[in-house]
Amino acid sequence: MPKNRDYTGLERTPSSMAWLIGQRAKLRGQLDRYRAQEAALPEKIRTLEYELASLDAVIPLHAVKVDASAIVGRRPNRPRTAPHGELKRSLVRSLKAAKGQPVTTIELVLQFVRQNNIDLAKVKQADIMDSARKCLSPMADRGLVRRCHPAETTQHGSWAWAEEDQTP
Repeated sequence: MPKNRDYTGLERTPSSMAWLIGQRAKLRGQLDRYRAQEAALPEKIRTLEYELASLDAVIPLHAVKVDASAIVGRRPNRPRTAPHGELKRSLVRSLKAAKGQPVTTIELVLQFVRQNNIDLAKVKQADIMDSARKCLSPMADRGLVRRCHPAETTQHGSWAWAEEDQTP
């Protein structure tokens, strides 16, 4: 992926131009994706093209000269399903509430979904499951959580909060 200095030719790109390049890259990325769905999304394409043209009109006015058409598109980050760290807090609360009894990953995720009023029609449950596993595995490696299934399994895992005397 190209860096801002690839467009400006400068070692350090001014923040204002970096922002303009980033905005244009995001819009270009969205536009590229919507072009693939052009028949279904003509209104969004017109809006993004208008915004892209607006940025293309502003970029040449900047002191640092950049060819706006050379800026490649990128996908904007998807919005978070919950505030940062909320999944881990929810997992810890649920495991502590189980008082050392094993709880499956799916049960932990469903508790998280209920506690945060997440609409599963808008978010893939599999994505939350992956995030939960990626959160629980390092906790198990540190000894905070006990893995109650083989690490190599492809089945839904079960986890338990490690007893206080077992934590390092």
